[in-house]
Amino acid sequence: MNKFYSILCLLLLIPGWCVAADEKEPTLIADSWTMVPKVGHDSQFEAALKEHMALRSEKGDSRQWLVYTPVTGNNFNHYVVRSCCATWADQDSYEDWDTKETHQHFIETVHPHVESYSHNFSELDQKNSRWGEEVKAPYVGVTHYKVKMGKWRQMNEALKKMSTLAKDNDWPHHWAWSYPVAGSGAVNLVIPFENYAAMAPLDESFYAFISKVMKSEKKAQKMFDQFSGSFSSAEYQIYRLRKDLSMADKKE
Repeated sequence: MNKFYSILCLLLLIPGWCVAADEKEPTLIADSWTMVPKVGHDSQFEAALKEHMALRSEKGDSRQWLVYTPVTGNNFNHYVVRSCCATWADQDSYEDWDTKETHQHFIETVHPHVESYSHNFSELDQKNSRWGEEVKAPYVGVTHYKVKMGKWRQMNEALKKMSTLAKDNDWPHHWAWSYPVAGSGAVNLVIPFENYAAMAPLDESFYAFISKVMKSEKKAQKMFDQFSGSFSSAEYQIYRLRKDLSMADKKE
């Protein structure tokens, strides 16, 4: 069960990562709740969640909470409610505000329709990700890699190599890496999609791109083997953004 929920903790990274080159980037986190409605309560749950999101907006919530539902897999009875991005220090004052301003409303409206919850934070790998304000992501593909014991250094080295080559050589796509705080050791990769058509196989695969950049398929294969050899399993899922249940973007 923990493995299943850890897949969900990173779904969409939002903008706000640009800092001066000489500044140390703070660690940013995504805050994610997975909610499973009681049997037969789906419509009541969605209505209550909409009401609660409206209340949060009225109260001036500093965060935008987005809601996602699964498109693939064999368990569709859950909603992922998450916000991004904040620092660890921000969490203390935000929880104080939440307790005073919105918690009781949630308990009275949404909670009666919820069977179970799961909560986690994810630390975002800003340096090795590429995500900008122009990114539109009605859908996201999330790959959950479970890292083998003792293989974290190997995994990190390969991840950094691949990401650096992609960024330095203008790989024309976006991606983001994240590390779930709780659960078994894992790393998540998220890819944004504007629609289903964007999910079709690329004209040039990432492997082909890296082979071209390195001018050697042998070197590229060695790097990919280094990465794949560091994890014991990989699981891919697609999620859809439910704008009808989410808080509106303050910029729109």
